[in-house]
Amino acid sequence: MRTILILIKKEFLQVYRNTLLMQILIVAPLVQFLLFPFTADYEIKTLHIAFIDHDRSSITREIQDKFEYSRYFVNYGLLDTKNEAEDLMLQDKIDILIEFPEYFERSMMNIEKATIAITANAINSVKAGIGVGYAQTVIGEFYEEKVSELSIMGDSPSKLMTVNIYWYNEQMNYKNLIVPGILVILVTLIGAYVTALNIVREKEIGTIEQINVSPIPKWQFLVGKMIPFWILGMAEFLLGLFLMKIVFGITVQGSLPVLISVTTIYLLVMLGLGFFISSVSSNQLQAMFIVFFLFIVFVLLSGLFTPIEGMPQWAVYINYLNPMSYYMDVIKLIVLKGSGIEEIKMQISVLSGMAVFINTAALISYRETNK
Repeated sequence: MRTILILIKKEFLQVYRNTLLMQILIVAPLVQFLLFPFTADYEIKTLHIAFIDHDRSSITREIQDKFEYSRYFVNYGLLDTKNEAEDLMLQDKIDILIEFPEYFERSMMNIEKATIAITANAINSVKAGIGVGYAQTVIGEFYEEKVSELSIMGDSPSKLMTVNIYWYNEQMNYKNLIVPGILVILVTLIGAYVTALNIVREKEIGTIEQINVSPIPKWQFLVGKMIPFWILGMAEFLLGLFLMKIVFGITVQGSLPVLISVTTIYLLVMLGLGFFISSVSSNQLQAMFIVFFLFIVFVLLSGLFTPIEGMPQWAVYINYLNPMSYYMDVIKLIVLKGSGIEEIKMQISVLSGMAVFINTAALISYRETNK
């Protein structure tokens, strides 16, 4: 135990003396955590919209006025032809085109099927999808108001109105999703990236040879290396939770001790992965490339930016080996939904198995490469 404590003290001294490492561990994560949620914005602030009105009725003018009053839309005005609209889209002057057919008002007054064509510039598919959703919301609200008016006047029966209720994220605030996700990314980087570079750096400067000829068991060496970065990773995570509450107003709905316990296991997985990469790498450049390759794969398959259910089946199979996807599930379930151990026991089991496997592999690989 004394040997491990001495190694831990040595690691903390090395981290303290290495100003670049201190910046990677402290400054960079804080800047990223406070900056990314405001830039990785799922909300579209401005959409340029134009109309083609074949009906020229009071109803279509009212709908256009609705868009005029919306804070999301900038009204380009009425167009005469589809060709004119296409030219404007090619020049990126409009994003959305709404086309009213003939006899639209008559169809709506008779509670018949009234179709509105919404055309979006899909060169940016995310912006197009969100923009069409905004347009459908504005039109849907107008339709419900108009049908209610007609029902009160006794002109025609009202149709069934729907009310959208969003559980666990009532305001549909994108920060409730992106902020915990960025916290997962930072924990992953601290666990895997910094530890991967640490041992490789000692290989390059030659200090690892002094450890190899000493009577210190390999497992004690790895534990002594791992604990300081585990402590730093947990400190960064707790600081992230604090900033998540103070800056973004996001509170943990579930059990904080359970969340900390799962984070402990996940950090062990990432630390073990970092040490394994450092064992099989000859220099810091190799280790850096391997970490970034795996990191990009982990993030893209984690479900932060695209739902896992919408991925092709081969990607779903690969995702079974992605520790970040399991931890991302845990963060969402505990922070947003308030889930308990019963709901996340599968993720805990898988992460625990990964922690044992990857750290065993790291120990074996270190022994093989340093005989």
